[in-house]
Amino acid sequence: MSHGKQGSVATSVSLLTDAAIVAKYRETAIKTNDASIQLSYAKYLLDIGEAPAPAGEDNSPPRNTPSPPTSSPTPGSPTDEGNGKKQLALEAIYWIDRLAKEGQPEAQFIRGTWYEDGIYNSKKNADKALKWFQSASKGDYGPAHYKVGFYCEKKKDNNKAVMLYKKAAIHNDVPANHRLAMVYLYGEMGQSKNMKAGLQYLKRAASFATESCPMAPYVLGLILAREYKQLAIPDDIAFPDDGEALEWFKKSASLGYGPANYKLGYCYEYGTLGCVIDPFLSVMHYERAVVAGDGNGEAEMALSGWYLSGAENCFPAQDHLAFQYAAKAAEKKLPKAQYAMGYYYEVGISIPADMQKAMEFYQQAAANGNKEAQTRLTDQVSAFDKLGHKNSIRRIKQGRNAKDNNCIVM
Repeated sequence: MSHGKQGSVATSVSLLTDAAIVAKYRETAIKTNDASIQLSYAKYLLDIGEAPAPAGEDNSPPRNTPSPPTSSPTPGSPTDEGNGKKQLALEAIYWIDRLAKEGQPEAQFIRGTWYEDGIYNSKKNADKALKWFQSASKGDYGPAHYKVGFYCEKKKDNNKAVMLYKKAAIHNDVPANHRLAMVYLYGEMGQSKNMKAGLQYLKRAASFATESCPMAPYVLGLILAREYKQLAIPDDIAFPDDGEALEWFKKSASLGYGPANYKLGYCYEYGTLGCVIDPFLSVMHYERAVVAGDGNGEAEMALSGWYLSGAENCFPAQDHLAFQYAAKAAEKKLPKAQYAMGYYYEVGISIPADMQKAMEFYQQAAANGNKEAQTRLTDQVSAFDKLGHKNSIRRIKQGRNAKDNNCIVM
């Protein structure tokens, strides 16, 4: 049997299994009067269905509610898999609409997010979103308290906003706890600065952090590592602890937060916060930072450095990767990446040497404040060459201050 046929059979079996689960789940949802079971079914459909295209802006009357399908698409029938997933999404919309109108708070909240984001056949409409959030808030749904508080803050109704954030925080809502942390750490929204209270809220946000809200553990890690530069927090409020800081960075990184992954990449590259130098772990976290969205190019530039030098007993230098990552970082206007590109073009790393191109990058880096580039532009005597490049690689390796030349393979 060919791989194509095997894949087709596997897909059909999977679809048959899913269809059977949906049919059984649907039967239970229809027969029960338990709104929690019906909501669970609707959320399951949202997970496996295919959302309709975004609906844009809206000032129109409410649309008609779709009717629930009576059966699931069957593999081999005229309805293909894609259409089947769209039908499941339409069924989910039916259940969420129905439950929201019946007063189920989480369903009301979900409806609000659809209007806020313009998804699931709901055109963007902030007023309608707020209306649903307010309904869900009246039902004491934690995330809805935060949403209504957020709208109140936008309208400068700070006292009401803080009150709603506190109600949401009681429900362990992460954005609410994080916002209150900043309110009290900085004394915002008309509240007196209270760093002790702010740190307590931050720890709650960090403890309950999720993939959709992964930032709080990273901020707490920075504070405990004494690397939070925006605010001086006394030691009696947050006693420095590198080990605890590292654990919070790891938690944030595990939730996919790019800056936390960059931080761990740095720790494993230079052996900071008690980490043992590990090139593989360093590269892994830098790559995760890139995948998460390396906004400033720092992670890409760090990878360029690793692939330029290689790591003894771990992986060899790979000039083409060093060049590619530096190029990506330079596109984001990172001065040291622009300087690196000038260096790569001058020496001929992965590409033929091109002094004109090198000078263009040196000029860009110098204009953005890079001291090395400024020096290079005024130095008309000595030029970089292959021998100088070897010395540069040696300095990069020494700069990592490796404590152990052997790789640790985790």
